[in-house]
Amino acid sequence: MLEDRRSEILRALVEEHIRTGEPVSSRVVVEKAHLAVSTATVRNDLAALEQEGFVVQPHTSAGRIPTALAYRYYVDHLGPGRLRSAAQAKVNNLFGEVHLELSKLLKATSDLLAEITDLPAVVVAPGIVGDRVRAVQSVQVTADQILIVVVTEGGRVLQQRGRVRVPVTPFEIEEAQRLVSAAVVGSDLGHDLKIGEEIMGQLTEPTREAVLTFADGLHLAASSGAEVFVGGAQRLSSVWADLSAVQRVLEVLEREAEVMRILAGASGTSIQIGAQLGGDVDLAVVSKTYEAGSAGGSVGVIGPMRMNYKRAISAVEEVSRELEDRISSKPD
Repeated sequence: MLEDRRSEILRALVEEHIRTGEPVSSRVVVEKAHLAVSTATVRNDLAALEQEGFVVQPHTSAGRIPTALAYRYYVDHLGPGRLRSAAQAKVNNLFGEVHLELSKLLKATSDLLAEITDLPAVVVAPGIVGDRVRAVQSVQVTADQILIVVVTEGGRVLQQRGRVRVPVTPFEIEEAQRLVSAAVVGSDLGHDLKIGEEIMGQLTEPTREAVLTFADGLHLAASSGAEVFVGGAQRLSSVWADLSAVQRVLEVLEREAEVMRILAGASGTSIQIGAQLGGDVDLAVVSKTYEAGSAGGSVGVIGPMRMNYKRAISAVEEVSRELEDRISSKPD
């Protein structure tokens, strides 16, 4: 824990560097921190902070810039913030008026979060297994192919195309759908489809094969991976001045497993900075988990270490809260 004056000096230096991206002089620190001390005193404190690893001086005659350790200290001692009224209005508009199927809602959420933070945003959908089945529908594509549509209580619409081993009529598909719906609606997606052997034995071969095709489609729907929605990827070049950093971040965003590891691996509100994310890339991630029934997902923003943490944290927490409320209040 830093003494009060050095803590205030570090806060002022971090916030000024976030604002300008330039090294910060002792004179500017005195002005921004409103300190009743001389610039010489601040220079001595900055030298001490440099020895402790909080700041570095890129050139002898330049001011200082914060290190990852400084950003970590800054966010750990950051007070609660609030969204600006214009940003809050956009959040209220999306979650208060627009009614979207879950995947479209999550995509819209990632775009909104990118817009109000000016950073690339990521939304990880809730896990699928454990979400209860609300309805099972089907569309006959050809004489031996059906499109199986599963609607979950979490608002997910999942589609799987299945092939029946023999030609099947619309009446036989309807009969198979009725049996399957009676067996799975209200139960968790991923549970085995259970229809009695006696009932199966009474079905015609096409109907029985259609039931088995439905079962395969439900299994594939349950085993599909969590969706990841990225918004604002086009902002990368304006957020990072270093093109090599942009390339490394793009590589991360293109690997869904890596995004899942970063966002889903943290609980609650999480701020991961620099080496905490692996490697030496200029990267910070602010994320928040949200609940969706028995499952959960994450929302987050990705930016350089000098991102505006106050805005990012406020936006991520507010959007996460609204998203959770919207999903949990979906009508039956």
